[in-house]
Amino acid sequence: MKNQNEKNLVSTIANIISSIVLVFAILICFLVIVSMKSSSGVANIFGYAVLSVQSDSMEPVFKEDDLIVIRVTKPTERFKDGDIVSFFAYDSSGLRFINTHRIVEVNHGETRDRYVTKGDNAAAKDRKGLYSNNIIGEYTGKKISRLGAVVDFINSPTGILLCVVIPSAIIIIAQAVSYANSAQKRKKQMLLEAEERARQERIQLVSDVVAAQRGAAGGTYIPPVQLDPNVPIDDADKQRVIQEYLQQQAQEEAKKQAIIEEYLQKQKEAEQAAKEEAEAAKIKAIIAEFLAQQQKAGEGESESSEKKDSAEPPQSPSGPEDSEG
Repeated sequence: MKNQNEKNLVSTIANIISSIVLVFAILICFLVIVSMKSSSGVANIFGYAVLSVQSDSMEPVFKEDDLIVIRVTKPTERFKDGDIVSFFAYDSSGLRFINTHRIVEVNHGETRDRYVTKGDNAAAKDRKGLYSNNIIGEYTGKKISRLGAVVDFINSPTGILLCVVIPSAIIIIAQAVSYANSAQKRKKQMLLEAEERARQERIQLVSDVVAAQRGAAGGTYIPPVQLDPNVPIDDADKQRVIQEYLQQQAQEEAKKQAIIEEYLQKQKEAEQAAKEEAEAAKIKAIIAEFLAQQQKAGEGESESSEKKDSAEPPQSPSGPEDSEG
């Protein structure tokens, strides 16, 4: 009972962990898809995105390794002095990154405004000015301290391996083991049921033999004959009685043997039929697997030919992007 409770507890914990990992994997896939389809180029959910802070240029508003929440803005949106906005910038090597700084100057133009930004903890203003179409979002004032480092790790190859690939592999293996155990239990249950049917058949066989014996005796109990010791018995009579008794025993034994042979023959026929049915099912499974492989190979060749005829456009980066704040 104790072992069974421990097994149930382990199974419950494993199911909970599997559910968490599954939800996490679905969320990552969702963010990747949203990021690919987003016009702003950052993953967002219902118009909000999360960014990981990579520097201390905006201290004390938020610090390095914090996770901040921004509202994705439209290219025609207007901003005012003091707003903290996120925008794409380029480093000295030409690598693009997301920067989050405060607007410190607004230059109003005839058709659009030009914004100058600066980090609260930076010594100088940013070199290039911004227009509304360069800004991807506005800081909402919400942040989670130190969580940005966790997000950065999860987005790294090592993090994906440890947080997604390995847990997913463990779940698949655990499910396979669970399926194998279930199959073994079903097989054991089938064997127990077969043994029980065989036991019932043996009981029925004994009942049939007893019924046959009673039928041969007329269905009534025949008590032994009480002989008078004072009446002499002729040797010929003794021999005749013994012969009749032996003949009757031989007939009863023949009936028993016939019943047993008939039962064994039925069992043999049933086993042969089951064996043939299993062999036929095995052949069908092999043929089905072969046809599926042929079909998959044909589809693979078709996809390869299609890829040669057309080139796919490059995909945008996946997952939450880093913010150089």
